[in-house]
Amino acid sequence: MDTLTGAFITKGIGMFAKVTAGLIALVLTGSGFVAPAQAAVAEAAYTAISAQTLWNQGFTGADTSVAFIDQGLNLNHEYFRDQVIDGFCYFEASTSSLCPNGTKRQTGVSAASQRIVNGFPLPEEFHGNMVAGIVAGVPNASAPGGVAPDSKIVMANVDLSLDAITAAAQYVLDNAVTNKTVALSLSFGGLFEDMPRSWLQCDSSPGLVELADIFSQLRSKGILTFASAGNTPTLDIATSIFPSCLKEVVAVGSVNQLNEVSWYVTMSKKIELLAPDYAVSAGTLGYMVSSGTSAAAPLAAGSFALLRQAFPSASAELILAAMKNTGTPIDDVIRQDIPMVNLQAAYNALAAGTVDVPGKITIGSYKGYVAIYTKGYEGKKLTAKVAGVWLKVDPITLVPGKTYSLTKRMTGAGYQIAVEVYIDGVLLKSESVLTK
Repeated sequence: MDTLTGAFITKGIGMFAKVTAGLIALVLTGSGFVAPAQAAVAEAAYTAISAQTLWNQGFTGADTSVAFIDQGLNLNHEYFRDQVIDGFCYFEASTSSLCPNGTKRQTGVSAASQRIVNGFPLPEEFHGNMVAGIVAGVPNASAPGGVAPDSKIVMANVDLSLDAITAAAQYVLDNAVTNKTVALSLSFGGLFEDMPRSWLQCDSSPGLVELADIFSQLRSKGILTFASAGNTPTLDIATSIFPSCLKEVVAVGSVNQLNEVSWYVTMSKKIELLAPDYAVSAGTLGYMVSSGTSAAAPLAAGSFALLRQAFPSASAELILAAMKNTGTPIDDVIRQDIPMVNLQAAYNALAAGTVDVPGKITIGSYKGYVAIYTKGYEGKKLTAKVAGVWLKVDPITLVPGKTYSLTKRMTGAGYQIAVEVYIDGVLLKSESVLTK
């Protein structure tokens, strides 16, 4: 099982957990390239999600890129020849690590490199190679390539401090148009026993507000963030681990070769998709069998890139809805019918126009206001009962420049307020919120 998703993340400190040799099978090989822009070597993980269906129609991720925040990758690896188009490097001043140019911060392709010591990339820091290869590795005679082999790679090589993660996410956002980025893949997380309890509140945690806002901005631009749900086998928890707990992030769990939810998955209601955890991908030198929810997140992100190429005029939300609505249902001991990526079914549904984006209602509070946010209900009528007072919005319209509507009422801070929200006269949400 991959353990990077168990690395503790804290402001100013980032630690990568090492993977024991017995849990990861390394295959070191020198291989030559072959012509096809799809898997030359059969890969069961790609078969399980019907990737061949899209490849056969010419959809291989062309004209897209997927961004990663990770350890960097080996720029000289044959899997990444001409695949990396941009990079970002950031190390805290308190660490001894330096970017490839000898500073603490660097941008450009060379910044994507994993750490080099005595002229060689550190073999134990294979993780960035693994996740990037699952998306956009170049197919060759010994390894299958990525699920979206013609997509490109934007790699942020950071120390996994909160400052570094936030800076990397901002860089991805700032350069998304230039790099044609359609998704961000995150395969790290915090252990529950070490994580500050406030982080379990996630979106409302003061320390995570800036990062959450960046993910929200990415999503408003049609760029989805996919994050590993975690490798801590804790049952029936309130949320996924950071950062997959953030509301604008798509939490991804993993399945094994029997199409069972992997025993180690941190299961919660936040998980939206499942994907295989066993694809062959790149190591620092040669190839390896991937593992962990670390492998599932990039596979979901690469699948999303394929569908974005296939349906360029479709919104990101519509494509995500198709992936969730048509996924192969997998049962777990906690949840049933969790969708595993099924590209053929998602493609068919999008082509037939049978996918609807589900509406979403969120109730929150700030500066003494009760705030009601909606997505997907534009043009409909909203009525809401807030502390016994009725509010009405007809029709619902989006906040300018945003992907949501906002209805609010000042009640003052420190009160427990009952809220009921109706759309076209139907009660869809009822909860109590403590005003702040």
